Amino acid sequence: MWAWLIQRAAAVLLLVVIALHLVNPFRRGVQAALLALALLHALLGVRSLLLDVGLPMRWHKALFALALLLAAVLFALVWRWRWY
Repeated sequence: MWAWLIQRAAAVLLLVVIALHLVNPFRRGVQAALLALALLHALLGVRSLLLDVGLPMRWHKALFALALLLAAVLFALVWRWRWY
């Protein structure tokens, strides 16, 4: 339930952040929000796909935690080594 809600909220917030990014693409806060929301939305989508393909439902909590952890780690790596 929480994964579904977070993914939907991330999708709506992505629309807002993309609009802000188009207005002023060089604001670091907007860039950080765009990266974080895109990673979160994508990895929760991968979690949903894996469960739809046939992974056991008993893994849903572990996949949720893994998606959140992986999103945080990827955000830290990309944000640390950004090109400017």
